Amino acid sequence: MQGMRRGGVGLLIVAAAAALGATPPAPVQDTASVRGQVEIGIPVAIRRPTSAYPTRTVPTPRLAPESERRNVVVYLRDATPQAMKPVRASIRQRDETFTPRVVAVTVGSEVEFPNDDPIYHNVFSLSRARSFNLGRYPRGESRRVRFDRPGVVKVFCEIHSHMSATVMVFDHPWFTIPDDAGRFELPALPPGDRQITAWHERLGDTTVRVRVESGRTIETDFVLPVPEK
Repeated sequence: MQGMRRGGVGLLIVAAAAALGATPPAPVQDTASVRGQVEIGIPVAIRRPTSAYPTRTVPTPRLAPESERRNVVVYLRDATPQAMKPVRASIRQRDETFTPRVVAVTVGSEVEFPNDDPIYHNVFSLSRARSFNLGRYPRGESRRVRFDRPGVVKVFCEIHSHMSATVMVFDHPWFTIPDDAGRFELPALPPGDRQITAWHERLGDTTVRVRVESGRTIETDFVLPVPEK
């Protein structure tokens, strides 16, 4: 009986707010977010002379160019699949380079491959998640590919072997590409012990474990190491 009275009072409050044109308070969502920054460290050996050791050489870390951060995808690892809205993306062929080199989309999305060069290109992939061959086409033309399975799709040009790109296809919403400063945020994550991965097209995966608590924002940074040659 008391439960019914409480429920009735709640309904009266909502009804009264609606009658006055007010918006009833939104329910508290049981989610959290993770944000941070990505850096790419390149070990470089430089000579640092001192009075005690004039010929001493020590390795000193140097950061990669900011543009390299745009080739990183940060995502929730082993996430539960969810039905997602498809998007449209584009990878241009310009100066015999794919631009951008890395794109992240949801399952069912389409990616355009416009040719901006005054020469022919032939975009193709042999990846398990999506294989295709768009054939040769000239400047001013564009062809598209639909990606219906999650996974990593490596893209190449049959004519120019130095050209490569990657399409990351996800079946959940928890992924992002950092901005030019390397900053990223994954909002609305389900609480619990989670694994957050930063993937780079040449460096592979770097994964950290975080404890995601409801209503909180967790800070976690990545420094992706580049092996010394």
